[in-house]
Amino acid sequence: MPQAYLHYFQLPEGAPEPYKNQFYSFDYGDVHYVVLNTQTREMEEFQPNLLQDQLAWFKADMEKTKKKWKVVLMHKDVLRYGFLTRKTPREEGISEEGKTFMPLFDKYNVDVVLTAHLHTYRNRGHIYGFKRDTKGPLYILTGVAGDVRYPNLWKRHSLDVAVAPQPETNNYMVLEASPGSLRFSCYLPDGTKIDETEVKK
Repeated sequence: MPQAYLHYFQLPEGAPEPYKNQFYSFDYGDVHYVVLNTQTREMEEFQPNLLQDQLAWFKADMEKTKKKWKVVLMHKDVLRYGFLTRKTPREEGISEEGKTFMPLFDKYNVDVVLTAHLHTYRNRGHIYGFKRDTKGPLYILTGVAGDVRYPNLWKRHSLDVAVAPQPETNNYMVLEASPGSLRFSCYLPDGTKIDETEVKK
């Protein structure tokens, strides 16, 4: 078990006791945020029921919230990218995490899904039923901070709408929530805006 990590942060309560500090939700204004644990394969030796227990918790959490906006944060990405520079071929598609969670995001009308893991910024627009569809959540792969880079590793996915300039440098994203919209803006360190997208309702 990753004991040091699990004791490093004081995170919101609400998950079943065996999973404290692994997944949780909280409200800020009229936005309901859900943070999921996507390290289920890495944790299987220690918590073999993590995925099914987390899915049950997520469904209950979604049914309980009355907030206008629903935003999900998860580390591993929902899409699978092909390799641009590795000799081992890999076709684009939907990741295992995407196959597991995306149908639930559709079912519970999640507005935005923010992911990471691939160290690149990609705005994929709205996806529903694993295809481009405006009625689905907005999916954003949130970019690069720190010194880990994967230059020219990922091909462009057919669902990508916007990609950070390559080779990629640090970038950051800002969320502005207003009564009628959620606006996401991505910037380079010098303040240059490289992408902006908005969800309205």
